[in-house]
Amino acid sequence: MKKFTQKIFNFFGYKIINNKSLDKNRLDEYTNILIEKTNPIIFDVGANKGQSIARYKKIFPNSIIHSFEPNIDEINNLKKYYYEDKSLYLNNLALGEKKEILEFNINAISGHSSFKKIVPNTTWLRKRSKIVKTESKDYTKKKIYAKVETLDNYLLKNNIENIDILKIDTQGFEDKVLLGAKKSLEENKIKLIQLELIFSEVYENPLQIYDVEKTLIPNNYKLFCISNSGSLISQYSYQSDFIYVSLDTYKKFKINYPFL
Repeated sequence: MKKFTQKIFNFFGYKIINNKSLDKNRLDEYTNILIEKTNPIIFDVGANKGQSIARYKKIFPNSIIHSFEPNIDEINNLKKYYYEDKSLYLNNLALGEKKEILEFNINAISGHSSFKKIVPNTTWLRKRSKIVKTESKDYTKKKIYAKVETLDNYLLKNNIENIDILKIDTQGFEDKVLLGAKKSLEENKIKLIQLELIFSEVYENPLQIYDVEKTLIPNNYKLFCISNSGSLISQYSYQSDFIYVSLDTYKKFKINYPFL
């Protein structure tokens, strides 16, 4: 029946495309399986409004979280909400390739704020602007200068030996965060890395998988799962979350699940 239906659509010049995606919540299940500690050290790079803080606190109630967010307004809001939480460290800075000051674009929906500029005249921008009732040309509300530090330097300054989970959601800056973690990756100090890649032209020079894997693969990190199986045809905003694991983490997984 499926083939017959496809033939009918082909006759009229159309094609059926499967838009099914892996439920993003499944990534949390995999994270729980891969990280056995009850009190993991988690780096939340791109904290925004604290979505990942709440998420990881649910999975690992005793976790220690270091969050990084260049937007001071979001940091202040998080401080008000988590003022009693001594296991959460809120840093008003970004992580990147080197220590520097960079221009950061604050956008109408703060989660879309980025070091990269938004590509004009796209379906994504028109739809997002409509949501917040603003003109596309005004979607970037202001620019600030943000402090950037490297992950390697932060670990050294704070006497942190290892990271159990490194989550990176930085709207096109993910490759720079990894480049600033060169020493930690070489020494396999990070067990699990979850990062988001946006393939659509939302921001200038969108990243490709190669841009992160050229840093991860030579250091023996293995791709474990991908959240989204869409395409640039089926989605005007095509993005996916990736989980990579260190060689040691993958070996432990294989021992615990030898039947897979």
